[in-house]
Amino acid sequence: MKILFHENQLSYRGTSNAVYNYALFNQEYLNNESIIIHQKNNKNNFGPAIEKFKKKFEVHSYSNLNEIDKIVSDTKSDLFYAIKAGKIDGVESKNCKTAIHSVFKYYEPHGDVYAYVSEWLSKEMTNGVAPFVPHMIAIEKTDLDLRAELNIPKDAIVFGRHGGDTTFDLPFVKKLIIEISKKRKDIYFVFMGTNSFVFKSIFTPYKNIIFLPKSQDEIYKSKFINTCDAYLHARQQGESFGIAVGEFSIANKPIITWANSEEKSHIDILGDKAVLYTNEIDLNDIIQNFKVDKDKNWDAYSNEFSSERVMDKFKSVFID
Repeated sequence: MKILFHENQLSYRGTSNAVYNYALFNQEYLNNESIIIHQKNNKNNFGPAIEKFKKKFEVHSYSNLNEIDKIVSDTKSDLFYAIKAGKIDGVESKNCKTAIHSVFKYYEPHGDVYAYVSEWLSKEMTNGVAPFVPHMIAIEKTDLDLRAELNIPKDAIVFGRHGGDTTFDLPFVKKLIIEISKKRKDIYFVFMGTNSFVFKSIFTPYKNIIFLPKSQDEIYKSKFINTCDAYLHARQQGESFGIAVGEFSIANKPIITWANSEEKSHIDILGDKAVLYTNEIDLNDIIQNFKVDKDKNWDAYSNEFSSERVMDKFKSVFID
């Protein structure tokens, strides 16, 4: 069976990583063939991400929606899979079965199968009537970290975050990080793929606030996670699933997250393992009094979101 996987852009972001993993394990676990299709001129295309896909899959790009069905026919695809916001946008096929995977709070059923990316989103939008296929959480394993490379002491407490460049967006969290960094030199904040919100100078070097570029290197990402003692989440929108949250969670890192976000799939999955804050006072107390507890089980994702369990669900919802 051939599945044509559509993503608007091939990027550093979570949906592209999700598509990569679905396509990879569609081949390795379900023994199907995976082909990739994306928008040629999308401004969010990321060169290293495109190259990563090309190393594993046949990759097609298009400029106009009417090219999709030609690519479906040319590749002899049996299923057209599209991950998208959830709106009717013309991204579907008339030439084969179409599976729509909705990542946001929309309910505009189209295609042959319309499913959400989390149980929380299905409940939120359809009281659980619509099916859901979650993302899988799979990262490369290494025992190495980046502390020596980044000049971070072994005994320092490190709060980390990776994700979309503009989605670390709670102003009071940014303000608090700057304030704490001035007083607590034993606390470090390390961000990967996140726009800097700190003005550094010779007078205010903020050596304990570090911004790293985004990376497609899975081992480097694993080293980054190992560098951190906890994940600091500060996204107003929240998460309809939360891949980065899951990657830290399976590495047994506590997740510190805002309780009042609009989308709460990550909070739903974390349950009592979530470390919640509602305001600056809460977060200041959490950070200032944080103690590393490696004996506690912080992992809320490994059991439900392994590649095998997710692909079994993918097959039952989208393929069968």
